[in-house]
Amino acid sequence: MKLEYVSEQLGDLPYMRLPMAQKLQKIIAKYKCKNILEIGFYHGVSSMYMAAMLDEMGGDRKLTTIDLIHTKEHEPNIEGLAEKLGLSHLLEVHYEQRSHLWRLMKLIEEGRKFDFCYLDAGHMWDDTGFAFFLVDKLLNDGGLILFDDLNWVAETGGWYKEWPEEERKTPAVERTWTLLVMQHSNYKKVWVRGNWALAKKKRKVPLLPFRF
Repeated sequence: MKLEYVSEQLGDLPYMRLPMAQKLQKIIAKYKCKNILEIGFYHGVSSMYMAAMLDEMGGDRKLTTIDLIHTKEHEPNIEGLAEKLGLSHLLEVHYEQRSHLWRLMKLIEEGRKFDFCYLDAGHMWDDTGFAFFLVDKLLNDGGLILFDDLNWVAETGGWYKEWPEEERKTPAVERTWTLLVMQHSNYKKVWVRGNWALAKKKRKVPLLPFRF
């Protein structure tokens, strides 16, 4: 399914726009991603774009996506959009009562593995940093993680007014990227562009047998 058609059907629904989806498609196609993990879908706009990409690529592919239970009340919601576009068969949707972090634990318990993760939820230091730690356990060697809203701060949205001013004014996703991802020995920077930052998990070199 072409992204242009998806864009026409989605109209002005927030948040991802066609040019961003086209950039995302280049990543997914270049690295031949089959199993995608999305954290944070809201209405499901980005989900529809990624499902359409998988549909166009063909084969055995799936998008597993997570958000909070209140998103089910959105009009339209992710399941409604998927049904409208005929993409439901490519989606595994999880609604969580409190946090996407719990579902990530369950996926680890199930032994799930993914080629690509689009992280667009939480945005604060604690949940973003811990999400990276959990996603690392879910990514295949050579897999990718794309951080959205790299420079977002809670202060601009009027969020978390009861929190300390420093926390509200600090771009926590960027701090996660700089202090955790870029200092992790098993990750390397692919690029940083605007509010997006893409990292690749290194492939492990098998140890040669050693004899005394």
